[in-house]
Amino acid sequence: MNTHVRIKLILLAAIMTIHIAVPAQNRISLAGKWQFRIDRDDQGIKQQWYTQQLKDPVKLPGAMQSQGYGDEPSVNTKWIGDRFEAFLKEEKYAPYRKDDNFKFPFWLTPQKYYMGAAWYQKVINIPQQWAGKHISLTLERCHWGTTVYTDNQLIGADSSLATPHIYDLSHLNPGKHTLTIRVDNRYLSEVGINAHSASDQTQGTWNGIAGDIVLEAGSPVFVKQVQVYPDILNKNIQLKIILGHTGNAISAGSLSLSVGQLPALKRSFSNNDSILAFTYSMGDRPVLWDEFNHTLYQLTVQLQTADRKNSDSKKISFGMRNVGTANSKITVNNHPVFLRGTLECAIFPLTGYPPTDTAAWARIFRIIKAHGLNHMRFHSWCPPEAAFTAADHAGVYLSVEVDCWARVGDGLSVDNFLYEESNRIIAAYGNHPSFLMMVPTNEPAGDKNRDPYLAAFVKYWKDKDKRRLYSAGSGWPAIAENDYHVLPEPRIQAWGEGIQSIINARAPNSQFNFKEKIKDNKPVVAHEIGQWCVYPDFTERKKYTGLLQARNFDIFYDFMKREHLQSQAHDFLMASGKLQALCYKADIEAGMRTDYAGYQLLDLHDFPGQGTALVGILDPFWNSKPYFTPAAFHRFSSATVPLAVISKFTWKNSEVFTAAVQIAHFGKEQLRKVPVKWKITGKNKRVIANGTLYADLDLKNDNQAGNISCKLSGISKAEKLNLEIILDGLGANDWDFWVYPDTLNVQPGTDITVTEALTPAISAKLEAGATILLLLNNKITEKKGASIKTGMSTIFWNTAWTEGQPPHTLGILCDPVSPLFNDFPTEYYSNWQWWDIIHTAQPMHLDNFPAELKPSVQLIDTWYEARKLGILFEARVGKGKIVVTSIDLQHDLDTRLAARQLYHSLLSYMHTKAFNPLVTVRPEQIQELYK
Repeated sequence: MNTHVRIKLILLAAIMTIHIAVPAQNRISLAGKWQFRIDRDDQGIKQQWYTQQLKDPVKLPGAMQSQGYGDEPSVNTKWIGDRFEAFLKEEKYAPYRKDDNFKFPFWLTPQKYYMGAAWYQKVINIPQQWAGKHISLTLERCHWGTTVYTDNQLIGADSSLATPHIYDLSHLNPGKHTLTIRVDNRYLSEVGINAHSASDQTQGTWNGIAGDIVLEAGSPVFVKQVQVYPDILNKNIQLKIILGHTGNAISAGSLSLSVGQLPALKRSFSNNDSILAFTYSMGDRPVLWDEFNHTLYQLTVQLQTADRKNSDSKKISFGMRNVGTANSKITVNNHPVFLRGTLECAIFPLTGYPPTDTAAWARIFRIIKAHGLNHMRFHSWCPPEAAFTAADHAGVYLSVEVDCWARVGDGLSVDNFLYEESNRIIAAYGNHPSFLMMVPTNEPAGDKNRDPYLAAFVKYWKDKDKRRLYSAGSGWPAIAENDYHVLPEPRIQAWGEGIQSIINARAPNSQFNFKEKIKDNKPVVAHEIGQWCVYPDFTERKKYTGLLQARNFDIFYDFMKREHLQSQAHDFLMASGKLQALCYKADIEAGMRTDYAGYQLLDLHDFPGQGTALVGILDPFWNSKPYFTPAAFHRFSSATVPLAVISKFTWKNSEVFTAAVQIAHFGKEQLRKVPVKWKITGKNKRVIANGTLYADLDLKNDNQAGNISCKLSGISKAEKLNLEIILDGLGANDWDFWVYPDTLNVQPGTDITVTEALTPAISAKLEAGATILLLLNNKITEKKGASIKTGMSTIFWNTAWTEGQPPHTLGILCDPVSPLFNDFPTEYYSNWQWWDIIHTAQPMHLDNFPAELKPSVQLIDTWYEARKLGILFEARVGKGKIVVTSIDLQHDLDTRLAARQLYHSLLSYMHTKAFNPLVTVRPEQIQELYK
């Protein structure tokens, strides 16, 4: 290579390097090492710590507590949150109140705890070329309030929980300066001590700065803010542009606005202009954004001052969409949608704070869409920019709450905070098409001024910004000003209903809906449906490698060990999980059969606070649990869901099985004459009946497809059947049902003694070798289990937070291959055929029995008690054999088909050699169970 060519290449490389480096020179990341000091006594402002050199090292972005600063949590910790008084009082928690073994049962425990002011300091260097420019400092995610100083000068303060704290540092001359930031994570406004924006219930009261921490330099005349208001009817966008100005630069000039290849719009502005309004045409056929089409446009705004000395450019991503309401539905682009949503409650155990990178949120939205959902509600907090960006690209509809779960209308600081914070949120995130709904607060409390305050808030935003819908609160109130209501009535388990709820008090079916609970003519979104718990997955503890620790799980595992249950931990997880999924299916399908606006689950993933609410099919890290898959969930929660309207799930073989078929369809478009295939299968997948129906699919919940019928006379032995409905390429769904012989022998025979008490005579026969069936239905003492309330469903939310609301158990666990169940088809977990069995049974607390005794039908207790419970067990007494059960096997057996079938199967088993109990108990141990 000759010298001339080599020199040209070197120069070219140098030019390329310069070209690449120029943009970076206008942006300096401050991530990395900072100096730090804790301000325990809040003396830093008075003592002017910003003029002193701080000594302790810390890294930002991050939280000080995850870097070892703060105190060890203890009983003296002043948490932000409530309903943990039992921890301080109950004897079972005494070992965990000690400083050297502190473990908290009701939410995750941080490695370190600190509430107060802390100071962060860094020497920054303002480049020479930044002289005269507009310089800003952006702190993307702060908890909570920040106060910024440069050298010995106060710059300002901010207290947003939701949006970046941005400070103007344009006054700084080139050279080195000391930047000092005071972060105060105390409770700065009455947003509510359980609000997920500020509470220890979920993210915790971390102290620090997350996300971007950057200095940026630009034109002294600049585009400060752009708001884009799509108008799909007129095929244009309305633009509101706010200009900023620093120093003495000439502020007159021109703007050029363009979207993609569409023609540019040029406008001039004068020295007096600070807010400009424009209309920009989007052409003849703008592409609309929704959950099915994620097309985004990019608006470029270019500014040039009249003297051509300064220029600025800003790019804004937006989507062409509108939102409205029509009858019972929310509409997007004038098409009805059905919200299938879950909550995000600021649950990020590794850091304590939410991720600020788009990839992390994209993963979350991929997961919820894999489960068939299209919506996420942020409960009492607002996420960072990355969440909105990821939702835009995923086609997920977001509902944001303004960092609040509190009393409003009382004149407290929160009343002003809600207005200030909502304006900050809209200014920062308002252009995102995914940002579909905004609500001021979860479940607002207050006195007579509450509703007027909320009505004024909703009206304020409806008048100001029509890009989204507004409601006064998640949960309530249903005031006239709402665009839509979010109400708790349309669900199968309400707060306080206990075992009198639909799912627990009524015989199982798939025909009920919530039509009678919808009183308003506005769209209603069902508030926090589900809340169905699963047993703790103790293998999950190893995942907590960051700030928040699952010490609550350690306590629950210790409770299991007291009654020798720890070897069953995985079985409890799997069995309760299968029931949890069944409950969610019932809840969601009832909603799918209801003509309302949709539902918000609580929750697709676990909520580790408020008493440890293990309500997720997924863990807190958005990972699937071993008992259920996204594909299985998707079958009953997607855009197109087949629904079988079935009056009951247990049938006699002398009956004709019938079901009506309807399709809930909220897909991309209406469809005509869609084949609806169905089949009924039995054991080993054998097909008993099948057929094809046809349906027109409009965008509604109740597209009728016709009826299914099947004679059951060919089923001679008890069997579980399955009805599956398939719409090729659209969706499929299925339901189990059980067929039992019409006539059964439920006579015990002469070799089995059935009794309701172990009298001296019966005990003597038993000791001598008799076979005894002891029926203790409705005879168990309060101390031995009668106070424990069971239901068909698993636990609602958790027994600690609900203060013991029933049911107190999470279904059954049994061995389906046991000969006991030869004539009673069952899985190892509760399915619908168990309803009338569990419905009548009382738990038996078997704490005084041998550790090796395992009930044949075991109940899974709340993890807060972890008692060994059963409703049927077998044992050896002397030379005899006994089955003890608290199930009602005597009454109404002609109508209680599953109970009758179980009784038949039990008696048949007791007649065989397979009935050979291995564990020996004493008569008095059994006698302690009953009155």
